[in-house]
Amino acid sequence: MHRLLRRTAVLILLALIVPFGGASAQNIDDEVEALNTRMENARSNHLNLIAPRAFREARDQLNDAREKLREGDKIADIREAVQEGQASLNEAEKLQDIGNVILEDAIAARSDALAARAPEFAKEQWMEAQEVMEEAGREIEKGDQNDARDKARESTQLYRRAELTAIRADVLGRARDARSRARAVEAEEWATKTFRDAQSKLQQAEQRLEGDRYDRSSARDVAEEATDQYIHARDISQQAQRVDDDVEVRFEEVRLQMENAMMPVLETLNLDATFSQGFEPVAEEMNAAIQSVYADRENLQSTLADRQREIRRLLAKVDSMDARLAELEEREQEVSAELRQRQERERTLERARGIFGDNEAEVVLRGDELIVRMYGLNFPVGSSEIQPANFGLLTKLQQVLREFPDAPITVAGHTDSRGNDASNQRLSEQRATAVQEYLMANMSVLKPNQIKSVGYGESRPLASNETEQGRAQNRRIDVTISLP
Repeated sequence: MHRLLRRTAVLILLALIVPFGGASAQNIDDEVEALNTRMENARSNHLNLIAPRAFREARDQLNDAREKLREGDKIADIREAVQEGQASLNEAEKLQDIGNVILEDAIAARSDALAARAPEFAKEQWMEAQEVMEEAGREIEKGDQNDARDKARESTQLYRRAELTAIRADVLGRARDARSRARAVEAEEWATKTFRDAQSKLQQAEQRLEGDRYDRSSARDVAEEATDQYIHARDISQQAQRVDDDVEVRFEEVRLQMENAMMPVLETLNLDATFSQGFEPVAEEMNAAIQSVYADRENLQSTLADRQREIRRLLAKVDSMDARLAELEEREQEVSAELRQRQERERTLERARGIFGDNEAEVVLRGDELIVRMYGLNFPVGSSEIQPANFGLLTKLQQVLREFPDAPITVAGHTDSRGNDASNQRLSEQRATAVQEYLMANMSVLKPNQIKSVGYGESRPLASNETEQGRAQNRRIDVTISLP
C-alpha cells in the first residue's frame, strides 16, 4: 500500500512538471528511448538480478510504452507508461549498493559460467542456478538480507558446478563420444590394452580439470590423446572381430593388407625388402634407411650454409663493384638515376626483409609497391586491441617506414573465413585502424594525410582457409608503401 501511494505521488509530481498542452511526438520518442537506455544501463549494473521484480515491471512498462507509441496512442498514456517504468527503476537502483555486496560472489560465478557456455553445455544446472539467484533477488527486495545471503551462497555453488560441467563437456566431450563408439564395438574385450590406455588418459584429463578447472589447454591435450586411443581401440576391435569370423582366411588377408600398406614406404626408401621373416627385419631396414636420410639432410644443410657464405662474399664483392660503377654512372645522368633508384630499392627491400624474423613478416615487392605482410601481428580473438607483446614487431615496421619518409602508406586488415562476413569485415577495418593510429602516435614524421587504413575481411586470402596454416596466413595486416 505504501509503495502504491509513493508511486502515485511520483506520477502526480511528474505530471505537474510537464507544461500544459503536452509535448511533440519527437519528445515522446526521446522519452521512450531514454527509458530504454536506462534499462540497458540497469542490466549492465546487474539490477535484473538484484531487484528482479522491479526490473521486470520496468521492462513491461517499456514494452507497453513502445506498443502504444507504435499504435499511435495518446501521448499522455505513453508518458504514463514511461513514468511508471522510471519509477520502477528508481526502486531497483535504491537496492543496488546492498545488492552488489550480497550478490558479489554469485554475480562473478554467473559470469564465469556464461564464459564457459553453461547455458549450452549444462542447461539444467544453469536453470537451477538462475532460479536460486532469482530467489536471492526477491529476498533483497523484501529487505530480508539474511535469507538473501543464504540464497546467494547457494546460487554461487550452483553456478560453479554448472561452470565445471560445461568445461568438462567442452574439453572432454569428444573423448567421451569416442569412448562410446569404442564400447559399441566391444573394444574393452577385443582391444583391452589400448582401451585401458585410453581410459587412463581420460582419467588424467578429468583429474587436471578437478585440480584446476581453468587448466583447459593441458587437459585438452591429454583428452585428445585419449580420443586417439579410443579410435585406435575401436579400429583394432573391428579388425579383430573380422579375423575371428574366419581366422584362417581373415588372418592372412589382414596380414597382407598390412604388408601392402608398408610397400609405398619401402619404395620411397628404395628398399627391396620382403616379409618372409616377419615385420621386425623389415622395420630394422626401414629405420636404418631413415637414419641415412637424416644424415644426408644434415650434410645438405652444411653444404647449403657453405653456399650461403659464398653468396654473401659475392654480394659483398658486388657491392664493391657497384661503388665503382657509381663513378661511371655520374657521366650518364638519366641512366644513372634510374639504375641507382633500382639498386637502392633492391637494397631497401633486402634491409626490410632482414629486419623481420621468419614468423614475423614477409616483405614483397609488387611493381611500385613494397608490401610488408605482418603475419606475426596477433590480436586476441574478436578484438582489435594491440597487445604489448606486438610493440617490438611494430617498432621493426617503423624502421622500414622511415626508409620512405614521404611515401603514401596503406594499412590493410585481413581475416580468415571463420565467422560471418559482416563481422570479419568490421574486425579487419578495426584492426587496420588500430595499427594506423598506433603508427601515427609513435611516428612524428608521419603526416595525417600520408597514411590511411582499409579492411578487406576475408575477401583476399593468400592461402586455403581449410587448414590452420592457411588460416594463419590469411589473418594478417598488410602495410603497403607506394614507392616513388
